[in-house]
This record gives sequence, structure tokens and C-alpha cells, in this order.
Amino acid sequence: MDRPMSPVSAGSAPSRAHPSTLPGALANSRARSRAGTPPGSRPRPSARRPARLVAALAAALLALAAPAAAAHADPPPNLPQNASGYEQSFSPAYDYDTDGCYATSAIGPDGTLAPGLALGGAVNGQCRDQWDLDASQTYSREKCNNGWCAIMYASYFEKDQALDGGLGGHRHDFEHVVVWVNQSSNQVDYVSITEHSGYATYPRSQVLFDGSHPKIVYHKDGISTHLFRLANGNDEPPENHYHNWRYPPIVGWNGWPSTSLRDRLMTADFGSATIKIDDGDFTGWLTQMKPSGIPFDPAA
Repeated sequence: MDRPMSPVSAGSAPSRAHPSTLPGALANSRARSRAGTPPGSRPRPSARRPARLVAALAAALLALAAPAAAAHADPPPNLPQNASGYEQSFSPAYDYDTDGCYATSAIGPDGTLAPGLALGGAVNGQCRDQWDLDASQTYSREKCNNGWCAIMYASYFEKDQALDGGLGGHRHDFEHVVVWVNQSSNQVDYVSITEHSGYATYPRSQVLFDGSHPKIVYHKDGISTHLFRLANGNDEPPENHYHNWRYPPIVGWNGWPSTSLRDRLMTADFGSATIKIDDGDFTGWLTQMKPSGIPFDPAA
């Protein structure tokens, strides 16, 4: 699809982005064991062959009799919507191109973190069925001063894969949108989006809206990985399973069931993917993305 017009500003990641994560990987580990052979009782080669054949047949029968195991661990259930009026009124309206994943929850009500997906198969493999779409979630954080509000929205994806077969990309992906609300006119005047390790900021005149909601598409960037882009005239109707603009349940910064659950997500280790609404990143990214000339103070 067509790329949007040139942004009014663009840049790379703030130098102080995400200095802290918790140690440890999120990948599941499986313990494996192998039965030993008692000393002095090593079987002859001819005796081992029938045993191997029996074991292989037993494994095949077990596979036929048992339900197929899940190819991957599903993301956890999402949280109910709980966000401020501004966070809901100006949230992005999302769609997802067919060559990528759907946004899902990154953490469940019990604190279970999304395990993500290993690279492999199709670029949208195992992450773009209707269940994933129904389990989507958006995380947000706002700051208002001097007549402006900046609201950052974070979306989680199970993988970010460049090419079929698993070449290029990484397990886990976070992408972000910032809307800049002019409180005097009560409308979004600018929209910023993350683009790989950088960002771009666009004026209202370049943004399509669904009412008060900017239309944003999760998009594969050529032979590279995925990012958010502004919607354009070729994005109707939307390509998701429901063919309408999607509004995942929003969990605002002050809308979490507990601060401990929020802190668990903010400090979790998702490898090269980072959520930017945490304390270590939020102000720095707003400083970089802020449209020129507006009196908003990211550090206030």
C-alpha cells in the first residue's frame, strides 16, 4: 500500500530509551530426561532394534489418540477497559495488514506475560486468527499541560518477522502512537508514530479519522519488519477479520487493577522490544516526538 506523505518531523530513538529491564528470558524451557542403562546390562545391537521399533509405534499411536498439542502458547486473556475520557475519546482506530500479526494482550489479569512467538513459517503465522484479534489490548499514558495533552498508546505483537521462513526480525514487538490534543479546540492536531527505532510526526491535515480517532495501520515495511503507518485511501475496507476499524480495550496508566500488575509489565524483559510508556522512556520519547512550536512541556 501507499506510504503516507512526508512527516513534519522524524528522528531516531532517544539516547536514554529503556535503560532497565529485569533479568531473564521469557522463552519457555523444557526439561528433558533420558533413561539410563544399568551397568553390565548393555543390550546387543540386535536386541535394541525391536525396542526402538516398539517405542516408535507407541509414539505414533499416542500422537493419533491424543489431541494435537498447541503449536505455541497463546497470549494471556486481556484486561477490561479502564482509561480516562481523553484516552478513550482520541484513541487510534486500528487495522492490520494481512502480512502481519494482530495486536494481543502482553499480560493477563493474573500477571502471566505473553510468551511471544519464535520466528518461522509465514510472517503472519500463528498470530493472525480471529481469536488473536478478539484478545487485543491497548496500553496508554497521558500528560497534559499548557493547553495540550500528549497521549501515548502502546500495542503488543507476538512477533515481528521480516520474511517467510523466519529470516529477520524478533520475538515480541511493541509499536506506539502519540496523539497531540489541542485542548482549546478539543481535537487531535498532530499524530506521532514509532517507525522501527525512530519516529515520525504528522499534522492533522495528513491524518484520516474515524470521528475523533486517527486511523492507524500495522504495516509491513517492504522487505523489512513491521511498523505503524497512517491510513490512506486504499485502506477501505479494513483488512482484519471484521473489516471495520478496531478499538481494542484500553488500559490507562491509572486504570490497572493494581500498580504491581502494571509494574510487572513495565519492567518485563521482552528482548529487543520495549514498551515506551514506562517511567524510563515516556518523557524522553515525548520530548523527541513533540511537534515544533507547541507549548507542551514533556518534563512537567
